[in-house]
Amino acid sequence: MLTETQEGRQLLAQLSKDLVSEIAPNELEYFDELMSNYYKHQPGKIHSSDDQMGFGGNIMVAATPVLAMALNGAVEYLITEVIKSARTESAAIIAGKVKGFFIQKKESQKQELSLSKEQLATLKEIVKKELRRGGMNLNKSEDAALKIIARLAVRA
Repeated sequence: MLTETQEGRQLLAQLSKDLVSEIAPNELEYFDELMSNYYKHQPGKIHSSDDQMGFGGNIMVAATPVLAMALNGAVEYLITEVIKSARTESAAIIAGKVKGFFIQKKESQKQELSLSKEQLATLKEIVKKELRRGGMNLNKSEDAALKIIARLAVRA
């Protein structure tokens, strides 16, 4: 899981803060505390309270932990897809690199990662599911999922 390493937590915090600044800027002042609480009470782990996020039953759910949960799901999916792609393409990439030692190329070929429309659709559904599981309403979860997917599509 992404949040089991310091690097993973830093990545998740960076991605979450970027998204929180756009969706819920009023939470930026409490961002570090909300992320710390998210790490302590992650979904899927055993908690002492009945509330799935551990923030109390009657308290309004903050956007930060819900967005972190959705981004965690998105990053886990992307890691899986990158591993699948690496397995599939590694032989050709290795052969190309070895060939490069022997044959001079005039133009360099740049390898870029990209996601198919199907992968983006799957990722959107994962993000929406996590946002809904975290308590976000249907309209807001659709909007947030589209913002996350748009960022990926633009940067890919």
